[in-house]
Amino acid sequence: MLTLTLTADLTGVTELRPDDTPESPFWYTFKVQCTSCREVHPNFVSVSRFEANEMSGSRGEANFVWKCKSCKRESSATIKAPPISYEQKSPPTRQKIIEFDCRGLEFTDFKPEGDWLATGIDSGSKFTAIDLTEGEWFDYDEKAGEEFVPINPRPMLQNLYDLLSIPPPLPQTVAARSEVNEEVVIRLKWGQTEYKGTLVSIDSYMNIQLSNAEEWIDQEKTSSLGQVLIRCNNVLWIQGANQNNGNGDTKMDG
Repeated sequence: MLTLTLTADLTGVTELRPDDTPESPFWYTFKVQCTSCREVHPNFVSVSRFEANEMSGSRGEANFVWKCKSCKRESSATIKAPPISYEQKSPPTRQKIIEFDCRGLEFTDFKPEGDWLATGIDSGSKFTAIDLTEGEWFDYDEKAGEEFVPINPRPMLQNLYDLLSIPPPLPQTVAARSEVNEEVVIRLKWGQTEYKGTLVSIDSYMNIQLSNAEEWIDQEKTSSLGQVLIRCNNVLWIQGANQNNGNGDTKMDG
């Protein structure tokens, strides 16, 4: 048996799982390796627990049947049970999502393609069609007062052999000590663009939610944006609107 595990940093949501039903099957996408000759198929393959394929020699059916182009050996894999929901924990833990009964092959690199589901912890809101191909996802929970609900499962190291996850990279620069509900200025990495507004929420990865936000380019106001969500990899620095510390750049160590 091979086990697909997931490590995810969840805030405000739990029960993260593939949307995997007979009406909406989830296709688990991997690279495949022959256990006989150790040849790795160059392309990704997809496996559904609702698809049945016949094995040669009247040996029954499997969800996935594959013949190695190198040694010509036929192998198979079958999913025995539905996926298990990933439960929110702090700090995040590695949890089993699904198991494969593999005969003559191994699955290696996993792609989180397909729709995922999650549930709001306090509100019970159902989030659907979650896309994790970029390694992170954000949304608003209207039942919880539009609070910031990030899912950040980067690195999304779903492994088959209990490999450890690697923490996501932090922004290169950031100014410290900005508090929630404080007026802040955020400088983006691109051009001379800044956002000014009220800090509503900020997570450990520097994903930022502002209200009453304004966009400024080259010290000139260009538009009023209202509620905005700024992803961490766009942020150069953040400082209080009333702070005056030169160019505002404070190096983030670590």
